[in-house]
Amino acid sequence: MDVSFDIRNEFSSTNVSKHPRYIDENGLFNVVFNEVSDAIILLSIDPDKDIPIINDINYHFELVTGFSFHDVRNKPLFDFLNNSAEQHIINDALKNRKSAFIHCDFICANKHILNMNMTVRPYNGDKTLSRFICIFRLNKDHIQLKDEAAREIKQKLLAAMHHNFKTPLNGILGYSEVIMTEMLGPIGKNTYKEYASDIHGAGQELLELIDSLLELKELETTEFELHEETFDLIPVLKNCVNKFKECALKKNVVVEVSYILNLPEIYGDKIRLQKSIEAVIDNAVKFTPADGKIIVRLYTDPTGNTVISCADNGKGMTPMEITKAFSSDTHLDDIYSDPSTGIGFGISYVKKLIEKHDGSMSIISSPGEGTKINLNIPECRSRKNE
Repeated sequence: MDVSFDIRNEFSSTNVSKHPRYIDENGLFNVVFNEVSDAIILLSIDPDKDIPIINDINYHFELVTGFSFHDVRNKPLFDFLNNSAEQHIINDALKNRKSAFIHCDFICANKHILNMNMTVRPYNGDKTLSRFICIFRLNKDHIQLKDEAAREIKQKLLAAMHHNFKTPLNGILGYSEVIMTEMLGPIGKNTYKEYASDIHGAGQELLELIDSLLELKELETTEFELHEETFDLIPVLKNCVNKFKECALKKNVVVEVSYILNLPEIYGDKIRLQKSIEAVIDNAVKFTPADGKIIVRLYTDPTGNTVISCADNGKGMTPMEITKAFSSDTHLDDIYSDPSTGIGFGISYVKKLIEKHDGSMSIISSPGEGTKINLNIPECRSRKNE
């Protein structure tokens, strides 16, 4: 079955009316800055010092280098180039208003060096003859080496998890259960039992998170198999919602649940589908502000597909954030920038797992307008009630 992947976003990537610095009289930034994936700088020549000055950058430049617009505005271009030997080539191109292509080492915000291919060309629509477009592309060899190093680190980390993490954790769970159940006799104070229960609960949660990462690794291999059975989705959905009720109550977030009666049973991997639904609801709870609202629905669409829908009125997502959410390579990076994201089953896992069930996943989101995620399970996996 041909699996479709639907990402829709009501917020147009070319809608820059809220960002006046992206608009000039010629509409240059509307056309160029927001329509390409290259890192771009707009340069002008300082009339006093006769050096190239950064006037503006596009979003992809911010993404690649880590610099914001305010970090680089009115700064000399050469402040960010590690190899001064290339300066004469750039200066010659600027002086004679011609294009130039060079290899350079760019100094990023975190002081890392990126090997880039840089193209400088004059902006022909500029009547002052002092503006230039500077386009940066990562060197392919650099990208390949970086990707290979990242994959190697990830594989080593995941390989170490099974023994170095799970083995001692299983010991913690076992001993805490012995204390919690007073298996070897009374322990005296109830407080100790409560502590043991807390240790066991936290350990169990950590074990589930480790298993999640290991399963994500397994899902990326061709040997991954579903453990399929026929089951009712309604109690599964209820269990998923109940798991996050306490977290939602702490934020005064209302969670509404609705489902149709006589819903056909599903043939699939019950445990993994439950974890996928939990991941979607977990994201909604995390990113919905206090006093917000989450609506979870379970229904069949006109084509007979079973749909699990989760909509929130949280901060929403940009097209770039949606793309990033589906990348398993960036999920671990997010932990360091925002620990609240957790390391459980991410959106990338959910998408892959739904596709393993011959289904699809759709996201409808706009910044400031919330997010709606639909998990679509095809009719071929429905089992009609007798």
